[in-house]
Amino acid sequence: MTSSSPDPARTATADDGTPLRWQEQGSGSPVLLLQGQATAMAGWDRVAAALATEFRVLRAEQRGVAGTEPGPGGRVPAGLTTRDLARDVRAVLDAGGVARAQVVGHSMGGKIAQWLAVDAPARVASLVLLATSAGPGDGVPRDAEAHRLLLGGDGAARTRLFFDEAWAAAHAEEVRTFFAVDADRPTLRALYRASTEHAALDALGRVAAPALVVHGTEDRLAALASAERLAAEIPGARLLAVPGARHGLHLDSTEAASAVRDFLRAHAAR
Repeated sequence: MTSSSPDPARTATADDGTPLRWQEQGSGSPVLLLQGQATAMAGWDRVAAALATEFRVLRAEQRGVAGTEPGPGGRVPAGLTTRDLARDVRAVLDAGGVARAQVVGHSMGGKIAQWLAVDAPARVASLVLLATSAGPGDGVPRDAEAHRLLLGGDGAARTRLFFDEAWAAAHAEEVRTFFAVDADRPTLRALYRASTEHAALDALGRVAAPALVVHGTEDRLAALASAERLAAEIPGARLLAVPGARHGLHLDSTEAASAVRDFLRAHAAR
């Protein structure tokens, strides 16, 4: 196994029997990467390759995305939640024989990671939450125009919500891979609803894992105030606000990447 080439995709089985695609690369202490809403695990390629030089890195596709089935009968289960998606993640850990992992979640992946840490604390050695929130219950107003741009057809405007323009221009293929959508409309609607209706604020006091919250000061899709509230509710959590960074700081910010790697090294599951 090499750090630059992940193993072929494997299959885990969700509680409802849905086959879930997952992949790993590298060796060592396990790290699980959870991506944002309706994005493919290929969007982690840069991060996974870097971390796989010293960790065993696992990734999984969300239901209905990039070749993973949406659910029984080919349909996303009614009322799908981020908590349900966290149960899918536990099935992936089981399939990989991973009892305990460090969990890194970006955007909706961070919301899923919150429930994993709350409901299965023995499985989470540490928690990194990137560009995410505890949900609308945190009281922070949502930037409606930013969400309109996210869902609209203007690719350039959407890219500006995530990435520094110079970085995006220099990494055009990586940006295309990140934004490639491979899911039907019912799946996209279900995942968007699961993310926007996420409500973990009252449960975050039960998170036992060491936690790092990393957020860009210029993130319009999840305001910095949401990250501040998130970190305040998780016992002992540390907040890193990255000046000038936007919603895709897990890819374009060297400061965020260094902080995450240092945190993972400090809390590696043995």
